[in-house]
Amino acid sequence: MEAWTAIEEVAGELPSEYKRFVAAYGPGVVGNFLSVLHPQAPEYTMLDLMNAMGPLYQALVPDRIPYDLYPRERGMVLWANTQEGDACFLIPRADGSWGIGVWFRQWAAWEEFDQDVPSWLVGQVDGDLEISGLPLRVRGGFAPEA
Repeated sequence: MEAWTAIEEVAGELPSEYKRFVAAYGPGVVGNFLSVLHPQAPEYTMLDLMNAMGPLYQALVPDRIPYDLYPRERGMVLWANTQEGDACFLIPRADGSWGIGVWFRQWAAWEEFDQDVPSWLVGQVDGDLEISGLPLRVRGGFAPEA
């Protein structure tokens, strides 16, 4: 998909399960709370938001977010954000795998997970993975962006 090219030229090849999820569902909201970004979103594309927010996060909280962010080479990729200003990132690992990192704006806290995006989301919606500050289960499933 051409829309991924600009991101992957800098960040490296993104996780296939994430790209399949986004291709299947498109841009949308999980639990009426977490907006999943898409490189071809009708209003703000994933690349637009990463270019705008990456340098801002890096400047405002460099000691709280432990990795470089896109557009720095091999920087973390913003893939979702919440209605409260939290940010979810794909973290490139040295072995070629990817993790998930969440910046919780209200608590100025960082947390990491070693799951892929679909498993991480389903775990929360099903209630198997409870993360304070991300009330995805009580708010419902996925709704495509209108």
